[in-house]
Amino acid sequence: MRAEGESFEKRLKRYVDNPAIDTLGWMTMYLQNQPVAELRRAREEKFYFCVYLLAHSVIQTVSELMFDKTGLDGTQFFLEQFADGASADRKFSLIAKDVHEVRNIVAHRAYSKRQHDTQYFIDDIVEGWRRDTDGTLVINPALYSLQIENVFRTGKLYATFQKQSPVQLLRLKYKFIRQWVELDNADPISASIKALDKLRADADLDTEDKSIQSAIYNRYGL
Repeated sequence: MRAEGESFEKRLKRYVDNPAIDTLGWMTMYLQNQPVAELRRAREEKFYFCVYLLAHSVIQTVSELMFDKTGLDGTQFFLEQFADGASADRKFSLIAKDVHEVRNIVAHRAYSKRQHDTQYFIDDIVEGWRRDTDGTLVINPALYSLQIENVFRTGKLYATFQKQSPVQLLRLKYKFIRQWVELDNADPISASIKALDKLRADADLDTEDKSIQSAIYNRYGL
């Protein structure tokens, strides 16, 4: 989404100049105001295909951009760290593989054999999820959605993000920027950003930051 009155160059400069806790910290507000708001409306209207797709988008955006975790690992991480409830039936991380696969079925396939042993549109049970005596897994999409929404009603997500090491925050900042400007892996700036993965904790981060900043400034005329 393009901010009103903000050019590409101005936004890129802001991303490059600001620290990761600002560059990526705004992500929680964006998600709360846009995808999570739509997730809530989808839940209220019982649009459960949309619920699973939007939930997946929120989970993967947070996990990848803010914590460098992707795919099933990202789903497991998000649910376990931020969305799980107190009781076992509200700990969706215990069935992370199943809810992750539900999204794949909804997004890429109309049908799957999994639909014979997983019921993922049942919203009239009191549990978040349960296994019936015949082994069928039943997932309540309304409660699943609600617990993801609730993540954005507390400060735990942002507080956890901030606690990462300075070198990791620098890596995350530039990985985000690389994706945002859509640099391919062969690009020299991408190579400089990739090199951050090898930095030691005691490296001169200011020098590394300014070096990549300068390359981006020169490339895009900032």
